[in-house]
Amino acid sequence: MDVLILCGGYAKRLMPVSEFVPKPMLPVQGKPIVEHILGKISELPKDAVIGRIIINTNKRFEEHFRYWIALRNPSYENRLIEIAEPTKSNDTKLGAIAGIDYCIRNGDIKGDLMLMAGDNFYDFGLGNLVSHFQKSGKPTISLYDVGSKEDATRFGVVELDGDVVSGFEEKPERPKTALVSAGMYIFPAETLHMVGDYIREGNPPDMVGNFISWLIKKTEVHGVVEKGRWVDIGTLESYRKLLSELDGPA
Repeated sequence: MDVLILCGGYAKRLMPVSEFVPKPMLPVQGKPIVEHILGKISELPKDAVIGRIIINTNKRFEEHFRYWIALRNPSYENRLIEIAEPTKSNDTKLGAIAGIDYCIRNGDIKGDLMLMAGDNFYDFGLGNLVSHFQKSGKPTISLYDVGSKEDATRFGVVELDGDVVSGFEEKPERPKTALVSAGMYIFPAETLHMVGDYIREGNPPDMVGNFISWLIKKTEVHGVVEKGRWVDIGTLESYRKLLSELDGPA
């Protein structure tokens, strides 16, 4: 199973910081957000059989990730690679789903794929997600209860029937639940072509939740509810709040 970490966005809501530093490279407890994600991948048991770890970035920030990968690759047996989308600005970006399709095609991804947002911080592991996928063989997504429907309006909101995702709505004005996508997904090899199918149908190329909304109408998708701390670092406010909670007030 390959892992694809999405780091191709331009983080407009984090300006002016994101003008110079890609969001996944922002430090938390002394290391980049994306390095915390790598740590979670490293904690997985050997039967997870992780292959390549692919960083999806863009031409504007490609060198940031290329240097970081070169420093860390010896520890990962040179399994860390980067694929840069051919864009240099938010106005020309492909969008998250089109970026995934770009990586599948240009990275020759053919097996099972773990997909991860590169801008989330969490203290739970990936074991529950992987274990459920190994048992079910179904597309599987990590879910998190944000505690209130008001807070859920900022995320992809999920309805769950047992283990099966029965509804998914991206940033709804009136969420039906407080359960949201935590930005971690596993897709079996036989479903990867559906990313391209979705794009070729002319559907919105951004926000993975739009693809999940489409996918649950085509095939059974499972959800795994996680416990612990989960933070979507989408704004300067959420970034400052996380740093304050972890390290204390500046």
